[in-house]
Amino acid sequence: MKKNTKLAYAVLGIVFILFNVIAFAVPTDKTTAFWIAYAFTVVAFALQVGIWNAAFKVTETLKSKFLGVPIIYVGVIYLVVQLIAFVAFMVFPIIPSWVTVIVCASILGISAICLFSADVARDEINRVEEKVNQKVFYIRELQADVEVLAEQEQNPEIKTSLTRLAEKIRYSDPMSNVALADLEARIQEKVAALRTTDHKLEIIVELDSLLTQRNKKAKILK
Repeated sequence: MKKNTKLAYAVLGIVFILFNVIAFAVPTDKTTAFWIAYAFTVVAFALQVGIWNAAFKVTETLKSKFLGVPIIYVGVIYLVVQLIAFVAFMVFPIIPSWVTVIVCASILGISAICLFSADVARDEINRVEEKVNQKVFYIRELQADVEVLAEQEQNPEIKTSLTRLAEKIRYSDPMSNVALADLEARIQEKVAALRTTDHKLEIIVELDSLLTQRNKKAKILK
């Protein structure tokens, strides 16, 4: 991935060089409008580095990079639009400088708003996913605990019951809810009791009933 990032920056550098060659090789009058447009375009190139770095901030995971793509996409569109505007002002140097300022500033402003919106959307996706992960952690941890107990159990009947219980937990609604807190706490207590009790089958029956209640309530709460 770092190799691809370096390649992207190299391409950006090449495009910047070509931009300068074309800008000064084309025989047009270098008016105030030209220099204003040129300055805004250079800024657009410079901002690409910051935009791309911001797009892949925090982590280097594939997911983080995927969520950063819309931000880069907006940045590239901003650069392309600014380049088109520059070409227009270069080809028509008689355009008033105040028009150049308004157009280029508008492109920059609109792009900034779009970039901010894309970044906020990315952060919101991360926040929601983190919240979901916290909610599903309970059922995953519960399943793991029961599976470990089933592996350690020597009594065939109890082992089978624990395996079935683990399967029921596995297919239970993974999403937790504040309204289920007391019920889930009771389930955890029962699972913890399985490690020391001599009445495992009775507790497994209770757990099966509690899980059924939890799943029904979880369905109602959706």
